[in-house]
Amino acid sequence: MGLRTGLAVLDLGMIGTDSSRRAVPSAGATYPYECYILTRDDAGAIGLYQVDAGRRLCQLLSRGPQVDEALCRAALAIPECGAVIVLATRPWLSMRKYGDRGYLYTQLDTAHLHMNLVLAADSLGASIVLRRRPPGLDPLVSEYGECAEVHSALAVTAVSAGNGPDAGPSGWTVRDARATRRPSLRRQPHWLERLCWESLVTDSGGAAAAPLGAPVSLPTAVRRRGRAPLVPRTAFHSRRSATGFAPGTVPARDIHGTVGRAISVFNDLLPGEGTPPHATLVMRQHRPARGQLVWPDGLGIRWIPELPNESVTEAFMAQRHLADTSAVLLMHAPTAALIDEAGGAQLWTVLYHAGALAQLVCLEAAQRDLPATGVGGFDSERWQRLAGLPADHDVVYAVTMGVGTPDAPKLDRLAVAYAQNERS
Repeated sequence: MGLRTGLAVLDLGMIGTDSSRRAVPSAGATYPYECYILTRDDAGAIGLYQVDAGRRLCQLLSRGPQVDEALCRAALAIPECGAVIVLATRPWLSMRKYGDRGYLYTQLDTAHLHMNLVLAADSLGASIVLRRRPPGLDPLVSEYGECAEVHSALAVTAVSAGNGPDAGPSGWTVRDARATRRPSLRRQPHWLERLCWESLVTDSGGAAAAPLGAPVSLPTAVRRRGRAPLVPRTAFHSRRSATGFAPGTVPARDIHGTVGRAISVFNDLLPGEGTPPHATLVMRQHRPARGQLVWPDGLGIRWIPELPNESVTEAFMAQRHLADTSAVLLMHAPTAALIDEAGGAQLWTVLYHAGALAQLVCLEAAQRDLPATGVGGFDSERWQRLAGLPADHDVVYAVTMGVGTPDAPKLDRLAVAYAQNERS
């Protein structure tokens, strides 16, 4: 029952409609993370399962006291007939394409998925306990895959199995890999992946040490049964990243509803954390009559109807398919928060908030049939000037919205220049 719960959440929040199309965006379609499920079997023993969503394969890796001890250190308990879903990042999968900036994309992509899984579990009627960067689970992940770091975990109560008590998500293959993978279960990373990991994580002697950053505080957000879901299930199936935009203007009320609702849900799930961490909405149209739209507190609004397409293209590193975007939501933070030396906790939190809010915007846009896409390749200084951002702030992520076109190619999958502040 617990494993079915975990797979049902992943089916909705990670895979979407089928194994060839993911429910979340990823820079360059790299998906730089791994997913694990911790749950009890019929005898009450806790097992660790590794999930390959692309192949719909779930493998039992281990079962024993070390799994129980890891959960205890993480201050997590498996709900009755429920599961704990753990996300671990593999920065190499993104960095081999995008260089150092790939580490930022790894964190943003994983935050997208984390938020989507939380909302999927809520949509399925579960209660959720969130843990961000929980201590104690890293040994479980590193045992079966080096060069990885635990990003987050969520404990999910049991969800309905569907048609009958034994029903579960279809198309999954579940197998016991403990015997076939012995004597060595450890995945041997490519030597380039190991070098990449050591460039991120080093001790004073230059050898690989603990994963980058100290654990962040562990706030919880619990949803209760019987409440209307924050996001309907149809949104997970309809969300798509726009490949480009056509000339035209999206009504301000549609953008207002999308961004306002996304911020409201963010604050509902993570109360007290505010807009993540600073957000400014650039609107390429004239301001409507005063009082027609009430924007969320803390959201900066810049009405720039005269902003030319050439400036947008330059600010997005020559990505011409974004030139006609109607609105750009810029997520930015003080430069000091991105280069802090306190274990990387501020940087992690900034990127977590940015990726989580961006996912909410994408889901809300999908419900309004509003084309939207996240953009990680941009000229931060140029956007700072265009949008009038504080001089000591850097842009970390952007979400564009506009009139969709099916003809434009998504060029960031073809060239690394768009992601590294280089001009083609």
